[in-house]
Amino acid sequence: MKKKYTVRFLYIISSILYLSFTQCEQNKRFQSLIPNIQNPSPDYYCTWQVQHFYTNAIGTNEMRANITESNMFDGGKFQNWVDFYPEARQDLIFVMDDSWDIPFKYTNEYGSLILSSDKFPSFANDSISNKDALKALTTAVKSKGWKGLGGWVWAGESEMFINNMSPEDYWIERAKWANYSGFSYWKVDWGKKIYDYDFRKQITDISHKYAPGLNVENAQIDGVIPVSDVFRTYDVPAIMSIPMTMDKLKHTLGKYTAKDGYNGLINCEDEVYTAAALGCTMGVMRHPFTGNMPNGKPDMSWPSMHRNIKSKIDEITRAVRWHRIAPAFSVNASETIIDSTMLTDTWVLQDSPSEIEDWWFKPWTGLHIHGDTISESGPARIARRLPLPKVVPDENGDLPYVVASKNPNGAVSIATLGRTHNRKYWIPKCDITIYVTDAGTYGIFGRYNRLTLQTNLNLKEATILAQDLAGKVVVDITSKVIVEGGSLIVPGSLIDQIGTSEQNPNDTSEPGLVLVIMGSE
Repeated sequence: MKKKYTVRFLYIISSILYLSFTQCEQNKRFQSLIPNIQNPSPDYYCTWQVQHFYTNAIGTNEMRANITESNMFDGGKFQNWVDFYPEARQDLIFVMDDSWDIPFKYTNEYGSLILSSDKFPSFANDSISNKDALKALTTAVKSKGWKGLGGWVWAGESEMFINNMSPEDYWIERAKWANYSGFSYWKVDWGKKIYDYDFRKQITDISHKYAPGLNVENAQIDGVIPVSDVFRTYDVPAIMSIPMTMDKLKHTLGKYTAKDGYNGLINCEDEVYTAAALGCTMGVMRHPFTGNMPNGKPDMSWPSMHRNIKSKIDEITRAVRWHRIAPAFSVNASETIIDSTMLTDTWVLQDSPSEIEDWWFKPWTGLHIHGDTISESGPARIARRLPLPKVVPDENGDLPYVVASKNPNGAVSIATLGRTHNRKYWIPKCDITIYVTDAGTYGIFGRYNRLTLQTNLNLKEATILAQDLAGKVVVDITSKVIVEGGSLIVPGSLIDQIGTSEQNPNDTSEPGLVLVIMGSE
């Protein structure tokens, strides 16, 4: 009897091994669906939120004092920021936020773009030129695997360093520093010229002439979008980030067209799946220091009771890798469709600890009473170079936010984005249909009941492949999808399975995969 069960056990094991080997052999037939190239979009990670975390949210001046060489490179518990995102940083620019160019003792040096010698003593001192200091720091950051180095820029000239120079000469000099050093991003933010259209256009034009590898990001005034390399939709709180970002995109993507010679890209900050699926760029701010701040208090920037965004690091990898396939592309209002239907999200403030949830809202809304409901609205759907997807409400009548686009290179992407109601965050799983004509490559993000791709391709003899954008394994899913005429139906459970199949342990990222239709001619 014992021998009988032993034989049966060995048979089961050998069958499992055979099936595993067969699957591996099948997967070996297909090369990765993700090209082994550097993401060409100017996506970046900026340090502002880790500065906030490191200083226990004490105050803005303390945050500014902590963008330093030691925090970027040393091995302390909450240091070594340049070692963030080992799987994504080759596709991201590392952007030092406010105030990498300001000494510890604050002066009128805002806008200097001169590397602070007391913050970066190994790179900057009196015996080395600023352009060489910047070059040394750029080299050090890129040696860690980042795509490049950039920095926050005050909107205006430093009173201490402009001397008798004209504003034009001042920025020509700094553009030349950037060109020499390989400094690749200026995140131009607030300052004395924050709303000066001519200033923002001027520094973008100067960079094009004197530092062609430099990306200039503008903000605050929508009218500068057509003459910008990148325009940032600007700050939003984590709890209401999705509807507020959708509303900001309505006012940026839906109104402007980039002029000749300008990229006119829209950066939607840390909403990385929105950026990937909608052809926008991203400015990542989440970081891998999960849990409480060093003083033991909850991190109010990323409330864990909501999306717990800091546990969703693999989403960054998926988003930037999709940009290898389908890079961000310029605004064109005539090719953008904004849904007239608005969805409204709500969040009910908890009695205690209140500061974790409502710290951001008080200055803007005047809410001070715990138990109040915060609400924000955004368009239900946005599509670029595609018709709006058809979305059927789920069994509860709920809809997700949905974004979709067809890249100028032909690739199509779609994302479902979560909803917030009372104190709950979730993505309604719906039947969604997109009309994609002849597209053969798709980026699919978020959750679905089922996704239907209506195409003109001949699907009868096609092979359908899929790959987790955070992984390496290509899977033949031909037998797991449904073909009905010109429609390819992908079950939501399959998207969940493949789109998280190579997720890191303890990561809670939502699914993200690339799907390719082969042999459809």
